Amino acid sequence: MKQENIVTPQGVLVYPHLNKADTKFDKNGVFKSGLRLEKESSENLIKQIDEAIELNAANETEKRKKSVKVAPPPYSEDEEGNIVFNFKLKASGVRANGEQWSQKPVLYDSKGNVFDPKDKIVWGGTTAKIAFQIAPYHVGSIGAGVSLRLKAVQILNLVTGGNDSTSFGFKEESGFVAETEEVSEEEKATSDF
Repeated sequence: MKQENIVTPQGVLVYPHLNKADTKFDKNGVFKSGLRLEKESSENLIKQIDEAIELNAANETEKRKKSVKVAPPPYSEDEEGNIVFNFKLKASGVRANGEQWSQKPVLYDSKGNVFDPKDKIVWGGTTAKIAFQIAPYHVGSIGAGVSLRLKAVQILNLVTGGNDSTSFGFKEESGFVAETEEVSEEEKATSDF
């Protein structure tokens, strides 16, 4: 059975690992990102996820013939009252038959064109939409829950490395303006530094 892809509303990426898999806690690597949404725009997504958790808990209870714990949801409220959803995708592994596999999320620009993650490093603060699948699981110590399997990301406003102020979350404001000198190529060639 083919799983349905769900696309989030536009939000802000939180601690994304989209260019390179994070291997800190999993040697096979995990691509992941949080997505911060305003509470109002996250209501439908929360409803879909909560329904999937309830369904999985009911299925596991029926299968095991005893009540199972319900795992925490893959989202939480931050200190500003926004909702942060957590998406993950295992980068690689080995199938039961010994065959190695690998995968990564597809990155799209705002026009829907695929771009190579080596070309631009995606930083937190980037505005994006995420396509994902709801993946049910059951772990005895945690309970029955769902994870949000990251499939693709559409980058709408890229924040990348560098020393510009927007990479730190600053916006243009009125007030102090530092004087900057424009140096011509000719002046650069003749300067002493």
